[in-house]
Parts: sequence; C-alpha cells; structure tokens
Amino acid sequence: MKMKTRWTIHLLVIMVPFSIPLAAGFYWLWLHQLLILWLAFSAVLGALWWLINQRLKRLDLELLDISPAVEKNAQSKQACEEIERISASYRNSDPDLASSEFYMQTLLEVMRAVAEQYYPNRKDALMEIKLPYLLKVIEKLAQELRVGLAENVPGSHMFSVNDIVASHRLANRGRELYRLFRIVSAGLDPVSAMVRELRILATDSLLSHSADDLKRWLIDAYIKKIGYYAIELYSGSMVLDDSLFANATQRSQQELDGIKHRETATSAEPLRILVLGQTNAGKSSLINVLLGAQKAETNVIPTTEGFASYLFEHPGLESVIILDCEGYGGDYRDSIAKISEEIVRSDIIILVISATNVARDPDKKMLQAIQQCFAARDRSNLPPVVVALTHIDLLRPAREWAPPYDVIKPDSAKAQAIRQMMDVVTAELGLNGEQIAPVNLKPGFEYNVEEGLMPAIFQQLDQARQVRYLRCLKAYHKEDYWRRLWRQSKGAGQFIAKKGFSVFSKSSV
Repeated sequence: MKMKTRWTIHLLVIMVPFSIPLAAGFYWLWLHQLLILWLAFSAVLGALWWLINQRLKRLDLELLDISPAVEKNAQSKQACEEIERISASYRNSDPDLASSEFYMQTLLEVMRAVAEQYYPNRKDALMEIKLPYLLKVIEKLAQELRVGLAENVPGSHMFSVNDIVASHRLANRGRELYRLFRIVSAGLDPVSAMVRELRILATDSLLSHSADDLKRWLIDAYIKKIGYYAIELYSGSMVLDDSLFANATQRSQQELDGIKHRETATSAEPLRILVLGQTNAGKSSLINVLLGAQKAETNVIPTTEGFASYLFEHPGLESVIILDCEGYGGDYRDSIAKISEEIVRSDIIILVISATNVARDPDKKMLQAIQQCFAARDRSNLPPVVVALTHIDLLRPAREWAPPYDVIKPDSAKAQAIRQMMDVVTAELGLNGEQIAPVNLKPGFEYNVEEGLMPAIFQQLDQARQVRYLRCLKAYHKEDYWRRLWRQSKGAGQFIAKKGFSVFSKSSV
C-alpha cells in the first residue's frame, strides 16, 4: 500500500468520530426548526465580516520612512524620491519573494538610482564605491538581519536548515492530505462540508489579505533599507570606525576640558557668608552659636583690619567661610568703604537685626549700598540676604520665655510680638518672610538657629551657588588673561632671543 493511501485511511478513521457530533447538531437544529435561523445568522455574520475586510483593505500600510535619518540636501531628497518610486512599483507588481532574482534586481536598481544622484556626470556611477565601505554595508545589513531573525522568529536559534527543509516538505504533504480529506468528506457529509468550506473561504480571504499586506511591507522595508545604506555610501556620510563618535572633536574636547576645569574650580571654591549688622546686634554671638565656642576660638584667622574669618562645616554644606566684620551705626559710609571688597566677594549675606532696635534706617541704607557695590562692578547677580532677627526674648512680654513659638499661627502674646516684628522688618527692608528667621542667642537659651536660620540659608543655596560660579568665572577669566599674556610674552621673548642669536652668529662669521 502506498504511503499516501495509508495516511488517507488513517485521517479518515480519526475524523469519523468528530463528524458524528457535527451531524447530530445539524439534525437537532432541523428538528427544532432552527436550521434556517442558524444559516441566516451565519450569512449575516459572514456579510458583516466581508464588509469589515473590505474596510481593512482601504487602510494604508505604515511604510518605512528613511528621509528623517539622512542628511537634508537636494541630492538626498531626490534620492529618497527615487527610492520611494522604486518601492511603489515593486509593491504593486507582486514579485516572487522566493526568487533570488528579485533581491539582486532591486539591489542593483536602487543602488544605481542613488549613485546617479550623487555622481550624475559619471558614466558608470554605480561603481563609484570604495570596497571597505561596501563591506561595511554588508556587515550592517547582516547584523540587522541576524538581530531581526533572533528576536522575531520563534525557535530560530533551535532549528537547523535541514529541519526547516524537512518541515516544509511535511507541511506540503499535510496540505495534500487535507485537500483529499475535504473531497472525501464532501461526499459523506455535504452539510458539514459546506460549513467547513465557508469557514475556510473566510479564513483564506483574511489570511490572503494579511499576507498581501505583509508582503508589501517586506518589499518596502527591504528596498528602503538598501536605499538608506546606498545614500550613506555614495554621499560619503558613512564612517568605517564607529568608535570615532564616542569621542568629541578636538576643538569641542578643548572646550569641554575648559568647562570642566571651571566647574572643578567652582566646586572647590568655598561659599563665602558675610555677616553684617549694626553694633551690638549680636553678630559675634550668632557666629559662636553656629560654630560652637571652642571652634570659634581655634579657627579664628585674622584678615584685613576689622575682619575675622571662620571655617564653618555643617551637614549638607560644602566648605564655608564665615566673615565677621565691624558693626555699623548711623554713619554707614565709613563701614561700606572698609567692607566693599568683601561684599562683592560674598555669596550669602546674613544681616543680623536686633528686635529691640527700632532704628532700621542704617540697615536699609546698608542693603542699598550693597546693591550699589555690585552695580559699580557691573554685576547684576546679588547674593541672597538672610535676616537673623535677634533678641526676641526681650520682646513683650519680656518675662515670658517658653519656646517653641509658632509665628505662622501665633497662639500666645510672645508669638504675636515676634510675628509683628517680622512683618515690620519685612515691610521696611523690602524682603519676604522666608528670608527672616527669629532667633535667640543668649547662652543657655539658644533657640531657632538650627530649626529656623539654617533652613532659611539652605533655601538660598541655589542662588548662592550661582553667585559663587559667576564670581569664580570672572576671577578665572582674569587669571586666564594674565596667564595667556605671560605665555605670549615668554614666547615672544624666546623668539626675539633666537633671532638675535642667529643674527649675531651670522655677523660674527
């Protein structure tokens, strides 16, 4: 007995039990007078699917667009139009994708069309290609094919070519046996065969439409991929060594090094906090509370007359230099003349104001003088100001002292007095409430330095770092100016010395 006949008998034996429930179902529908209704419902469902299928046929495929990836010029634009024309012609001609002739023909046609755009005056523009770049294109295409096959084809890493060929033969044999089964079953059970054929017709229509769409998409993607690499080849945009793009150009690298040098210098530069205030406002007491009495005693470094600097370290802050200066009074001009240089070098200013001193005019004039100092040096970025409002324990009621005090929603007479004084200082100095921190610096009764003053300083850090950066940048440019001038003078001196020596040698001879 032939193998084909044996498989046919086996298939018939297997399918007989499945045909019995189907025939019984049709018989049940006929007995209950539902067969016509079932056939009508099936016809309506089939017609609805046919309409949906026709609608899907009108939808355009999302084709590949290579124009954004190529260099924008007249030649590349014309090349993209030629590639699109070739792709459209092949998409509509239904070529045989199983034939190697299609791939070679489209490859040569696309490359010739692109080459003629970049070498219009050459007799054989197709040959205007360098061998290493051609191999680079082959390498990229092979890599994309490998990645696409490995990621999108299930089991591609498991089966050999022999397995694929054998499965193809088995699939062909199975299709032949299935056709034979359909012919035989049509004679044995016509109703079931009719239903099955209708289902196969609808399925084949759907699969045929999907396969056609997929085929057109594959043709378009293949042609445009070739076109993209052809443009890369003939336009000279392709680079053999991709690692070159991992580094900046020499000129850009020099600029990056300069920027990194400035950034490093800026981050190494400590923040400078200048503490200002009227005489007896509590500047020294504030610094002692910030640093601690022992640290203030060991880290005091005398500078210019009337100044003392301290190294301040606090969690969340880089190195900070705090500068304390002499207090000012009614005649603030003398103080400004002494501290103007330190004012323009400061990044944050802590203005210490006594809550018991009603004379605000010197403080207001000091803030105006600070603005004038920066304006005189053509600097618009002023350092942020934080006000430490001291002596709040002496506000009425003077004998009451039971911190903490809620100054947002005052719930006691002391809290209301502190809030009122903050509002007065805010209005008279033109500041906002976030810049004012009421503190008590009396030894043993310290209050709101860590809880209020330090958060107010932290809120101004971004602006302070910007001021520091511009300060360092100006100093960097100044240093760079003199450094360049020294190098140029040194080079000119060496050149003159060499020329003079050569002239002297020649005259001696």
